[in-house]
Amino acid sequence: MPRGLQGLPLGSPLAALALLLPACVGGPLELRAPNLSPSAARAPTPVEFEPIATGAAVVGEYAPPGAASVLTAAMASELRGRALQGGEPGGYTVRCTLDRFATRAHASMTESRELLALYADLACEAKRTSDGAPVWRGELRARTCSEEPNVLGSDASTTQRLLDRALADATRELASDLAVRALGLAAEPSARVFKDQDQERTSGGLDDTPFGAAALQEAGGDLTAAMHATSDPTPSLRAAGWNVVAMMVSPCDGWPGGTNLQLDEDPGVRFVQYKALARLGTAPALVQLRAGADKEDLPLLKEFLGDVLASQGIGLCRTKR
Repeated sequence: MPRGLQGLPLGSPLAALALLLPACVGGPLELRAPNLSPSAARAPTPVEFEPIATGAAVVGEYAPPGAASVLTAAMASELRGRALQGGEPGGYTVRCTLDRFATRAHASMTESRELLALYADLACEAKRTSDGAPVWRGELRARTCSEEPNVLGSDASTTQRLLDRALADATRELASDLAVRALGLAAEPSARVFKDQDQERTSGGLDDTPFGAAALQEAGGDLTAAMHATSDPTPSLRAAGWNVVAMMVSPCDGWPGGTNLQLDEDPGVRFVQYKALARLGTAPALVQLRAGADKEDLPLLKEFLGDVLASQGIGLCRTKR
């Protein structure tokens, strides 16, 4: 029986013509850091992000320079683009180790679509730049998913596009958790730059939608617009709305999604709903995730649920300074 990223059984056998495999269809995939606009702030709080060390095996086949280098470039660029304010005079120096990086793809010719999930875990330590005193140590976890219709079931070009979207969201959200939650800084949302509308259409992730700014700010403000979007007829907008909820909750924050969460029919939207419950990480949220795992029949999502249940959630409380 296939087993998940934590060695957990996936449950029922895979459906006919469905694949659950590391995202390396057609040879090594390219990990591409998103292009972000630099901050226009006059004197932002500096966060020196040192090169990420690789501390564990990377699941999947990727072209050089590899996951740690690309994550380093992407997160450093994101931090420069956030107009960070507050915190310690002189700013911070952050060093991280890549505990895990994995991509998993599910393609089905019967459903004519492909999904890709991305997992990234960083063990990080932040110090005051002025005197080297440690101010935060902990784990940053990114869980992102991208989906696209694909009548071929799976092909390298589609998988690459899905990876581009998922990686862009993952790196920006890791940097956001570091700046806003771990370091307790105020931050403006970053702006991603695309060379043309076609690249924006094919490579834009959830954090590139109109709701991306709210998700990246993690401000805990008014969720009216995002919650309204969770009922939109378009799956991508529903997913973007739920992603705002996911990025704003933690074990220390409230839950705006209602006591009985109605799971979406679209698997990409459902992934983000599970992500929101996983970031919330409370006992009631874990109960809902276990119930979802009992009913979920899509292997990629079932594996994701097994993973977050094994870690008892992935939430990160906001540091108050």
